[in-house]
Amino acid sequence: MRSYLKKHRLPALLLDNPIDIFYITGCEVSLGRVIVHQEEAKFFVDGRYFQACSQKSAIPVGHLAAADQKKFAGKKGKIGFDSAFTTVEDAERLNQLFPKRLEPLASPLRKIRAIKSSVELEIMRRSAQLNWKGFLHVKKKLKVGVTEKEMAWEFERFCRENGASALAFEPIIAFGENTAMPHYRAGDRRLKKGDLVLVDIGVMIDHYDSDMTRTFAFGKVDPILEKLMTVVRASHAAALKICKPGQRLGMLDKAARDVMRKEKLEKLYLHSLGHGVGLEIHEWPRLKVDGIDKDVVLECGMVITIEPGLYMAGIGGVRHEDTIAITKTGYENFYEK
Repeated sequence: MRSYLKKHRLPALLLDNPIDIFYITGCEVSLGRVIVHQEEAKFFVDGRYFQACSQKSAIPVGHLAAADQKKFAGKKGKIGFDSAFTTVEDAERLNQLFPKRLEPLASPLRKIRAIKSSVELEIMRRSAQLNWKGFLHVKKKLKVGVTEKEMAWEFERFCRENGASALAFEPIIAFGENTAMPHYRAGDRRLKKGDLVLVDIGVMIDHYDSDMTRTFAFGKVDPILEKLMTVVRASHAAALKICKPGQRLGMLDKAARDVMRKEKLEKLYLHSLGHGVGLEIHEWPRLKVDGIDKDVVLECGMVITIEPGLYMAGIGGVRHEDTIAITKTGYENFYEK
């Protein structure tokens, strides 16, 4: 963070996003502020959190009083703030506290948070392991007549009873034609023989999320859906094959699209190839051939998803998703089996 301040020629940086605050301090708060400058950092909270954070925080804690914040930030120079998190109303309040000193910076911690430590990676492995067990539990419970909602509840119940602190997101469990909607939410559709089943799930352990998707046939499905499954798996493999440090993100999406294009199916690909994962289920960066992060290069410690998909409205869709950690020579797949 000191290097970040030096690069942007800033004497201080304000962080108000509770997730960034947890990342730095280890404390969960609904309201607080971390101020960082070249010499030190300080965590400002109100009376509700002062005692607990004073005992737990990784950095010194102070009271969330305007005078204390102004004194710590210093009297000279620009002060950076997270323009991707701060609302216009909050920015106006900040400008009253630090008049004519604010410098907008979009998600200043995103590159730091993108590189996971060995401790973070171990937590994410555990999160993925429980997620996989939850998936196997759902598969065992599938039978003709069950509803998508029932299976979503089975997943949540199993994972919470086995150590999940929360779900990473609402489970996407879809049967039949509903699999064609990428961000579908489980409904009352009942499972029938010959349906395609899509399971997109994630859990949270110690604040870190997991994410995976599997699509499979429940009995004999339409040959066109079998074709989609084959092409999606091949696209997934093509992207994984080139995952290593130094690779540009846009090239991963291109590799997946090249497979689809050869089969004249690329028009059925409705989203990007993947995204970062960590304290949030969707973190920086985003993997898309023409996206704003296309020239970002993979680095050791990054954790991303690889999730190509093909969708035919009213018929069905297929998505196959793994979460991987970039290593010194390639990648580690959290769902290798």
